[in-house]
Amino acid sequence: MATDLKDMVALVTGGTRGIGLAIAEALAARGAKLVINGRTADAEVEAALANLRKNTEVEFVAGDAADPAVAKELVEATAKRFGRLDFLVPAAGGAHNGRITDLTPAAWEDAFRIHVHAVFHIFRAAHDLLAKRGGSVLLIGSVAGVRGCPATVAYQTVKGALPQMARALARDHAVEDIRVNVVEPGIIRTRFHAAMTPEAERNNLDNRIPLKRFGTAENVATAAVELLTNPFITGETLVIDGGMSMRMV
Repeated sequence: MATDLKDMVALVTGGTRGIGLAIAEALAARGAKLVINGRTADAEVEAALANLRKNTEVEFVAGDAADPAVAKELVEATAKRFGRLDFLVPAAGGAHNGRITDLTPAAWEDAFRIHVHAVFHIFRAAHDLLAKRGGSVLLIGSVAGVRGCPATVAYQTVKGALPQMARALARDHAVEDIRVNVVEPGIIRTRFHAAMTPEAERNNLDNRIPLKRFGTAENVATAAVELLTNPFITGETLVIDGGMSMRMV
């Protein structure tokens, strides 16, 4: 039976597109109220927000989720509108391509700002609100942080940091009944992989993914909701990649 979340509140950064939006939709379908963050509010975002509002109350706050001031604003908006926070999903992210010899120091540091520092800032900002009733945090990792892949050293490094960050936070804050887990998606057909060439697509399906298909944002969202709502799971990492990271040949 699906858990009824009608009295609960979720804050999702990067929640206007892709995996973040799919998680927001899955939570809304169960009645959770939402605070959604994205960088801007274009026509596509407005349509997504309108669709979410068919099922629940939604507050939208635009801004860069990696900015400490925006993190504070998001939590303040959550407290003002709903008075509580049960689920925190820092899903904002982006690609960071290149070998170490290709990257500028600024590009390297920006990968940490977006994927690691952003979690630091939003968790600190949200801590007191989460600790009032206990809550659940879900980080969005990647199989790129589990196994090596070419020419993405910054992305692999920052995604590889998230499981240990989750374990550290889970251990420190279990006493407050704050749970922290990670999902690690593989190749999910979202805008993130829109530039995949036909040759790369064929290679992925024929040689890399044992299930011979790509994942969907909804595949990630169903697992995300389980980790967010299951009260006895914390400090864990769940890979969702069609078996790609477990294969040997």
